[in-house]
Amino acid sequence: MKIYIDGGTHKSRICVVDQHNNFEIVKTRKGEPTNNELEYLALLYALTYIHTHKVYARQIIILTDSKLMANQMNDKWRITNEKLGKLNGKCKRIMLPNIKIKWISRKRNRAGFILDKMKQMDYYKNRYKKTRSNL
Repeated sequence: MKIYIDGGTHKSRICVVDQHNNFEIVKTRKGEPTNNELEYLALLYALTYIHTHKVYARQIIILTDSKLMANQMNDKWRITNEKLGKLNGKCKRIMLPNIKIKWISRKRNRAGFILDKMKQMDYYKNRYKKTRSNL
């Protein structure tokens, strides 16, 4: 089973996509988190989703386009940022043995695709508002 995650700084959004259970969600985070913090928050939300919705599968692969987060969660890269260290610890505490985190390219990330489309929609919405106000 595959779950796609992404975090993006445009409007501080995170996205989780579980196609197997037909679940997609986009959440807006408060404050001004960094892109890496948003990637971790998307992972934390995905792990919470797995627990609260009792998602069962022999193996769950969480797919992310964040090389930093994937490598830090897989203990391949060290963590030098205090906030990311705290988020990493939170995620590891609720990780289950059947959950793996894997890096994929941006063009294969379905959660990233949703965030990109939302960003485009926001752009055209704002452009339309400006055009209408100039009339």
